[in-house]
Amino acid sequence: MLRRDFLKYSAAGAGLLLAGPRVAFAAPGVLDIFFNSDTNVIDFWTQVVKPGFEAAHSGVTLNLVPGGGGSGINTLADRAYAAFQAKKDPQVDILEAAYPFYPAGSLEAGLWVDFSKSGLANYDKVNPVVVQSPALLPYRGSQVVLMYNSDKVKDVPTTFADLAKWIKANPGQFTYSRPDLGDSGACFIERALQEVTGQKPELFLPDNYTEGYAKPMFEKLWPLLKDIQPSLFNGGEYTSGNTASIQLLASGAVTMTVAWSDMALQAMSQGVVPDTTAVAQLQDLAFTGGFSGIIVPSVAGNKDTALKLADYLVSPEVQNHVVTDLGGFPGIKWEFLSKELQDKFAKVAPKSIPVFPGNWEPALFEAWYRNVASDIKR
Repeated sequence: MLRRDFLKYSAAGAGLLLAGPRVAFAAPGVLDIFFNSDTNVIDFWTQVVKPGFEAAHSGVTLNLVPGGGGSGINTLADRAYAAFQAKKDPQVDILEAAYPFYPAGSLEAGLWVDFSKSGLANYDKVNPVVVQSPALLPYRGSQVVLMYNSDKVKDVPTTFADLAKWIKANPGQFTYSRPDLGDSGACFIERALQEVTGQKPELFLPDNYTEGYAKPMFEKLWPLLKDIQPSLFNGGEYTSGNTASIQLLASGAVTMTVAWSDMALQAMSQGVVPDTTAVAQLQDLAFTGGFSGIIVPSVAGNKDTALKLADYLVSPEVQNHVVTDLGGFPGIKWEFLSKELQDKFAKVAPKSIPVFPGNWEPALFEAWYRNVASDIKR
């Protein structure tokens, strides 16, 4: 199970594998919302967002429409831009898990609402760390975290250097997945790469990979990973994926691993792991992550109602459910969540959310097999 939905920086990211959006326009008072996310997210809106908002806004109905994946969402964004240029209603009120950077030039032209200037009562609660653009309202996210047994791990590492020391001081008690089989393992070695290159994520961009540029940096990585290898689970074994890492923790075979936050929170809420399981985030440079949000066309026919929904979406009421029901990270500051959730996840609130471009990964993974796990057949 790969978890990179939140790292897609175009509407062509994760979504429903449909031929196109099932457009179902309704009467006035109906808000048409198109989704670029999977069914679990639409279920969350159906069970939490829709009934709560409709109960507070008589006469308003949320029409939740699968957007048809990246190509479908792009088509809707193109239509919204054409309507904007013609000063017409695009019959699109909200796009979910889309980005305001498409179509090219649309953001600069003013197609998408600037939420920071829209008078949302809850906008000040939004965590500035997770904001990519004021035209994108982040409401749910995921990030790789440390997942551990708090009954056995009393001194949780807060930096990657501390984590490496902890692994060596506790042989056999840590694991990560093969990077090509589990994104949490990929993020572990990518964070290690960022560590040996000075904690500068800006060195790794979607358009700057070349073999000559990358090789000297990769060469700094292998000594670190080989140094901790004998101290990993079972003398240097790697799991077959994200779920397998969590299963090792659940069984007590290890006391710490890395996991995607949504998978970790869901495992904890569903009782898949012991009650003593906890999560934490590195406090120097965090593990990779990303957030999804909504965008609203400035010419949407129901723009005012869409903005009311946007405000509701980042309210503490809904954001508490994002954590407990969806297993996601909140789009607002953790201090605005319930005291229970604040206490439970105090060590996981991100201070930074670095990204790592996917086009670097094939070469990195291949080199990892050659230089670190050469005894494993890929």
